[in-house]
Amino acid sequence: MKANTINPKISRRKFVALSSASSALLLIGCVPSTGKDKVVNLADGGVETALNQFISINSEGLITLYNHRPEMGQGTFQSIPMILAEELDADISQVKIVQSEANSSLYGRQMVVGSHSIQSEFMNCRRMGAAAKDMLVRAAAETWGVQPADVKAKNGMVTANQSGKTLTYGELVAKAAKLKAPENPKLKSVKEFRTIGGSFPRADIPLKTDGSAKFGIDIQVPGMLYASVQRSPVFEGKVVSFNKEEVLKMPGVTHVLKTSRDLFGHREGVAVLGESYWAAYQGRKALKIAWDNRGLDKISSETIRNDYLKASREPGDVLHEKGDADGAFRNASEVIEAIYEMPYQAHVPMEPMNAVVDVRADSAEFWGSTQNPNGTRSYLARFLNLPEEKVKINYTFMGGGFGRRSRTDVAEEAADLSKKSGRPVKVIWTRKDDQTAGPFRAASVNTCKAVLKQGKIEALEHKVVAQEIQNQSGSNNKAGRQLMGGVNTEYAIPNVSVKGVLQKHHVPISYWRAVYHSTNPFAHESFIDELAVKAGRDPLEFRLEMMQDHKRFKRVLEIVDEVFNWKDKPEGVGRGLAIAERSGAHFAMMIDVERNGKGVKVKKITTVVDLGICINPDTVKAQTEGSIAMGLGAALYGLTIDKGAIVEQNWHQYPLLRIGQCPEIETYIVKSDAEPDGAGESGLPTVAPALANAIYDLTGKRIRRLPLDLEKLS
Repeated sequence: MKANTINPKISRRKFVALSSASSALLLIGCVPSTGKDKVVNLADGGVETALNQFISINSEGLITLYNHRPEMGQGTFQSIPMILAEELDADISQVKIVQSEANSSLYGRQMVVGSHSIQSEFMNCRRMGAAAKDMLVRAAAETWGVQPADVKAKNGMVTANQSGKTLTYGELVAKAAKLKAPENPKLKSVKEFRTIGGSFPRADIPLKTDGSAKFGIDIQVPGMLYASVQRSPVFEGKVVSFNKEEVLKMPGVTHVLKTSRDLFGHREGVAVLGESYWAAYQGRKALKIAWDNRGLDKISSETIRNDYLKASREPGDVLHEKGDADGAFRNASEVIEAIYEMPYQAHVPMEPMNAVVDVRADSAEFWGSTQNPNGTRSYLARFLNLPEEKVKINYTFMGGGFGRRSRTDVAEEAADLSKKSGRPVKVIWTRKDDQTAGPFRAASVNTCKAVLKQGKIEALEHKVVAQEIQNQSGSNNKAGRQLMGGVNTEYAIPNVSVKGVLQKHHVPISYWRAVYHSTNPFAHESFIDELAVKAGRDPLEFRLEMMQDHKRFKRVLEIVDEVFNWKDKPEGVGRGLAIAERSGAHFAMMIDVERNGKGVKVKKITTVVDLGICINPDTVKAQTEGSIAMGLGAALYGLTIDKGAIVEQNWHQYPLLRIGQCPEIETYIVKSDAEPDGAGESGLPTVAPALANAIYDLTGKRIRRLPLDLEKLS
């Protein structure tokens, strides 16, 4: 069975116009309605706006899915067509996917973050597929003079049960297009699924292996200039002077311009524009800039750490509360306490940050790899003082996102330089640019304390000290609930308090894969483990006892115990456990470590994930393995700051996890009838705590500060 194909982007207006050119075409769409989106037959002509998605079937039986979410390697270009093909009873090879334009008024939220794509599109795609099949079945029944119950659809064909006559979907679309779409099409039961749950080759893989896939960095437009920007070496530094005339004399250099970006504090720089990237970059290297560091060169990792540790002694803002934790602490004879620390982290996508923007007198156009088409359009419209409909967004495949490409700062730079130069401009950041300018994953200090009573947790407090992405300016002095992401409040503990202490710093932060779920579980699950040891309890049984009323956490823990033999630990192996939830998915992770003569080595990582209905197991396993590798890298490496600047300026100082460092990974997917949860970040939150707990089991040493050096452990 062949995989579905991918077509280039096409506007809705053009798509509908092309569709209308053929009367033999079935066009089904979803429009917002009260409660759930409504499925409609677009051939009726009554729907002009607010299409979330739509599909068409032409006279040759080719099914086109009009997709409005970017693809960045997460596999949705395969998984979403699988959902459609399932309910439509079509072969996946009959489905091609067309990328939509960026338009929030038509498609709503198009941003791809938090593993929400499948969750958001699951029911719409099912209902569109089921509605189209219903209309095709009715058209066939009418043709043969039988009842719809007397015909059956399968693999893009409809067959009469009695006569055995067949018609392809393509042969039926003309008649089906004249029928009204059912308001509540019948959906299959999970037991009837034939495509969902199967593993099919991804349609984007051939394009990415033969070089035909277009990424942002591949974009070229007529008359385009290239830009390379030398930014202030410290956060929010300013330009005092630079040797403009000298650099302008260099071959291929066309402009030398002061520029800035305001999304993460006002950080200035000097951009060199040229007819080629080489010319622009050589001009940049020749720049001599005097900087005003504004006293920010006194910032370091140690000053930030000291600020955070001091702040951790503040009462904090209550983000979640159950029972009376403070009262339990006041009355306790012993309070167990621990402090956990995590560093800033870079996103390090494989494709360098880039954007092309062409600013004209009354319009603008963007080309690039972005997780946030709507936000890019809205931001450019505000920045350029244009109506949104005058800003066109063309988005491509992405060479990694991890939250970094949800921000619009690189588009801001390109727009600023295009406006100043009067030509389309392509900005390309070097890896050093991205590594040192940020934004980054937030550093944090977590303090945890608890009271044990008869071997059980009587009270627990978890306090998070960190910057908050949604409140970086600190205009609201109170910590928001975003800070408590990943703190597991599902444990059956009678008295619980989760608090936040908002920090304000010049270091820019943003969304990073799993966001605060990538940091807080390290503290929470490490502390749960410490409490299990203090209580003299087995770490898995300790957790399981507190999750008896939580079906999903209970199940993943039981599988770790029963399927992967938690207690049957080989000699010389340290074994650690952690559980977490992210984007609705619940998972448990078991890590085995051993000594290897020069420290500690990660031997195997086993993860059990319950994410509801699994669309494509291969994709889920790939996403889980990728997030585990990223989580392991974040446990082993981190960014440090000295004199207001990032020390680790490229991959030789901040390495990605090498394949030889990656242990064996086994992923167990729990069978479920529940609607799908997110898979793209499901392996990451548990890596650091499970690793730290395994190291303790092997060495007796508690890891409370990341990153850790495995070679220094014994």
